[in-house]
Amino acid sequence: MVMDAMLKSRPISHDLTQRAVNKLIEVGYHDIRKLGESSWEERTMVLKDGGYNRYREQGATNLGDLAEFVNEKYDGDLNNLLKKAHNDRDETRKLIKEIKGLGDLGVDLFFNNAQAVWPSLAPFIDGRSLETADNVGLGTDLDAIYADLGRDSMNMSRLANGLSAASTRIVNIAVGVLMVLGGISQFFPPSMSSIIVGIYVILFGLIVAGLEFLPNVPDYVYRYASFLFSFLGRGAFYIFVGCLLLHDLILRYIAGSIIGFIGLGYLALEFIPSIEPPSNMRENDQGWGAEQV
Repeated sequence: MVMDAMLKSRPISHDLTQRAVNKLIEVGYHDIRKLGESSWEERTMVLKDGGYNRYREQGATNLGDLAEFVNEKYDGDLNNLLKKAHNDRDETRKLIKEIKGLGDLGVDLFFNNAQAVWPSLAPFIDGRSLETADNVGLGTDLDAIYADLGRDSMNMSRLANGLSAASTRIVNIAVGVLMVLGGISQFFPPSMSSIIVGIYVILFGLIVAGLEFLPNVPDYVYRYASFLFSFLGRGAFYIFVGCLLLHDLILRYIAGSIIGFIGLGYLALEFIPSIEPPSNMRENDQGWGAEQV
């Protein structure tokens, strides 16, 4: 979880950081002992293989410092940090920030996840997600929210990590509806090319909206439409479809412009590290959440 927060607190693509985290887990670096035995060059190559190129040298250094920090100060077990903090959240924040490369944003991301296994950190929701909670009617009283969840720290962690999905689901459904309506408008006046484009845009809209109602996205969707599962890919797709609608009728221009601007918004979100893609816009990977504290 510390590695996850450390890498994701950098201003870099969510997709790339998650791939890098998955690669670290794949080679066993979630085991602090194995991480400590690795060389700087080995860590750099693993990050490079995971696509974490821009900050791979600094990332490799920070990971080495993390292993040294945990091994020397907490006997190879970060749970001892929580004991030293006497299960106090503020003291835990103070101690965890001693890890090089983990600032306030990284600590917030860590707390969102760590409260699942460190219940004394609960209830916790980072500031941006708390704003989303308020916007969707949950309010900002963390104790009240926690009580409604049965004081279950695992559910609190899931809520903290899933709040961004509430707004993006609504947006994606709205985009799907606009695509369907825009596709239907392609039939008037009818022509062979406009009808073909219309059919495709309608299908795109049904897929985009339909994904928001599936409890579990089928594996073949990840395999054949992987671009939909990152802010970057989905943003580019929305811009493409929006451009298809920018012709002739004023309503098409309106629908196409809205879809395109939403696509631009998703492109921007890709590079805001404090906002993770919701579960339905994230690649299906068993490595997600598998790293140890």
